Amino acid sequence: MQRSTLAPTVSALALALVLAPLTPAAATPDQAGSSPSEQQVLAEQPSPLPEAAKTTDRVIVKYKDDATTQAAPVERLVEEAAETADVPEAAEATRVNTVVDGAAVLELAEETSTEEVEKLAQEISEDPAVDYAEPDRRVFTATITGTTEQPEQLAQAAATASDPWAGSMWALRQLRAYEAWDTATGRGVNIGIVDTGLASHPDLDAKVINDYDFVSSTALSNDGDGRDADGRDPGTYSAYGQCYAGSAATNSIWHGTHVAGSAAAARNTYGTVGIAPDAKIINARALGACGTGYVSDMAAAVYWLAGESVVGPGRIADRADVINMSLSMWGTCPPLLQDAINTAWNRGIPVAVAAGNNSTSTKPLPAMNYAPGNCYNVITTGAIANLGAYGPTNTAAGYPRAPYSNAGTAVDIYAPGDYIHSAGNTGTRGPVAASTRVDYGTSMATPHVAGTLALLKQKNPTLTSDQLKQKILDSGDPQASLGGAKTLNTHDALYITKPALTATPAAPAPTAPAPSYTTKGAIGSLYTRIKAQTGAPTSNEKPIAGGVYQTFTKGTIYWSPATGAYWVRGGVETAYKRHGTANGVLRFPRSDERSNGIGGAYQLFQNGKILWGSAHGAYALEGPVGAAYAALGNERGVLGYPTSDKRGNGAGGFYQIFQKGKIVQGPQTGAYAVKGAIRGAYDRAGSEKNSLGYPTSGETPDGTGGVQQFFQRGRIVWTSATGAHALQGSIAGHHARSGGTAGSFGYPVSDETPTGTGGVYQAFQRGRIYWSPTTYAQEIKGSIGNTYLALGGTRSRLGFPRTGEISRADGSVVQHFQGGSITWRPGGSTRVDYR
Repeated sequence: MQRSTLAPTVSALALALVLAPLTPAAATPDQAGSSPSEQQVLAEQPSPLPEAAKTTDRVIVKYKDDATTQAAPVERLVEEAAETADVPEAAEATRVNTVVDGAAVLELAEETSTEEVEKLAQEISEDPAVDYAEPDRRVFTATITGTTEQPEQLAQAAATASDPWAGSMWALRQLRAYEAWDTATGRGVNIGIVDTGLASHPDLDAKVINDYDFVSSTALSNDGDGRDADGRDPGTYSAYGQCYAGSAATNSIWHGTHVAGSAAAARNTYGTVGIAPDAKIINARALGACGTGYVSDMAAAVYWLAGESVVGPGRIADRADVINMSLSMWGTCPPLLQDAINTAWNRGIPVAVAAGNNSTSTKPLPAMNYAPGNCYNVITTGAIANLGAYGPTNTAAGYPRAPYSNAGTAVDIYAPGDYIHSAGNTGTRGPVAASTRVDYGTSMATPHVAGTLALLKQKNPTLTSDQLKQKILDSGDPQASLGGAKTLNTHDALYITKPALTATPAAPAPTAPAPSYTTKGAIGSLYTRIKAQTGAPTSNEKPIAGGVYQTFTKGTIYWSPATGAYWVRGGVETAYKRHGTANGVLRFPRSDERSNGIGGAYQLFQNGKILWGSAHGAYALEGPVGAAYAALGNERGVLGYPTSDKRGNGAGGFYQIFQKGKIVQGPQTGAYAVKGAIRGAYDRAGSEKNSLGYPTSGETPDGTGGVQQFFQRGRIVWTSATGAHALQGSIAGHHARSGGTAGSFGYPVSDETPTGTGGVYQAFQRGRIYWSPTTYAQEIKGSIGNTYLALGGTRSRLGFPRTGEISRADGSVVQHFQGGSITWRPGGSTRVDYR
């Protein structure tokens, strides 16, 4: 299974349900243009972490061989690493459970700092038989005081939803959900909610088709046991010290119930209504007391919702179609969670996640620093504020970013997250009575995206996750107050043109005279020449980044002193807006849109270009990645068209996906393409975040009939006869000393493989090389090798080889092993001598 990283490098990660960390009254609206750049805020340290995020008592270990993880003495491996890493709390480790990809979760004898467990994980990862090891970080909630207030007076309920609170749900109006329901309501679609579980509620009870409790810690479950078949929320209340040393007593917050209601509350005569009111819900409880749990439980829940068989519930009969994760933690994406998300995404199950609530109105922090918003294959959701909730707002600029919402390039879309009415419960400990309550945060914004995805899935059931995400992005509304970033538009995502019916149509507004806009200067001259293509102006000129722009019905004309005036339109404009238009990395256009002669089009900008293909849409190419792509022949070359924008990998590098491969850029290595069979081998080895590191070259002939590509810590070689396999570490060194691919062993025919006896081996065309911590890298080949393998290899009494073949004066050859020797005599016979 592809692994995205070997071991996390960020200390004390904290995964939190994304309730905003401040009350609305404490915040002020953003001022356009006042936010620092993402590069500036990336250099800043995050807010102090809660105590729960600084400690853990679990570690996750995965062998490269799944069978080894199941049966091998993984506890002994952890205990040996504990001594070397000086982490005495891990001296006695007990297996808790095994997640779906074969990774074992072990509980330490005592709680210790996450930083210490990272040291332990790094030591474990040094074993060549280990795929990865990582701390099982704690997941926790950040409760908000003062968020249960109700409005003094309800607005009139919408005619399309008789729920008494519907009229107070500003998000429904902002997203144009009432009109969207004329085309889709989520019928036949299942939304998976990974959260604190659900309390019984009239808006939700009849919609839940399956549930499971993945909280594995009895200390946190609040229901007296570990994983079980009851996913209802018993309350997230806690006693003093229950969740970690010194933790305060807390009341229940009913977070999962609120999130589920925003996504899919039924249209009835009670409470509120969700974005997808006819969708069904699959409830995966993964957090308990204090809203605290573990990443391993979160990943297991996602795997289960995606249709994988998981220890406990087994395989779900009717899997999720959409997954909502209103969660955020500081640091890189945990590899176990990334693999679970990949499984869902690649099965056509889009995953909506929260950007996190770590910002303020004057100090927006980048969502790229927070997981799962910085994971691959997610739709990262920021929150916009309710107009007027934070004081006077420039309504002409559109809805502002909610002060707490994280921001930056990792945010795919913004949605209403302020003053959100949804389902709740009146209980301060266990559930008492169903209620309607108000919450704030990117947690509340995310289910609006999940609900919209459910509507899209109903209307377009065959679309891939990437295509569904693109519909969300393409249909969003650009907001000047967000620097051109987009807000969710549920109605337009469905391409609806028919207005929703209402019982009492609103009185028509007085007809205002149509605004009159003029053009001038270079923009006016260009408009005069191409106005049949651009349509009429829809604004006057506006300043931007040292130049100006003017919008028209079919695009925008940009001008700067260095470039002159050019028109940007269609799919290219959509991609340009994703990158911040002239304020972004691409800067101003320097050419018209041009045909590439093979069914696509492109437009040049000061710092790159945007390339459009009919099958995949438009994506930007810039920086070292763009230069590497151009050197390979652009879209006519070996990679074909791009199928994604360049994205950060959360570890200081970048990647961009193309039809026939990807380009990976390291912080110090530059950008290189990885494609074909070599890409397959690279992905098997964990890509840039695992043992090989970043590529340091492109593919080149190896001089002996094959192809090779170099990486920071090894190389991958390929021939048509043997396929592509990585060479790294001690085995690669021994192979090189033997003459490499031109030597006695030839090409590898396998990846490194665990022996199941504490070492690894790699097979070559004419032999094998074995490695263990005590015997190091040794070769076997020929008749001696055949005899050794016939006896059972390392599982025999001989154990690992200690030497290579040694020639004797009488013409015989001997090779020594841990438990004896094998001698070959002239004539072809072999003799085994045991110690």
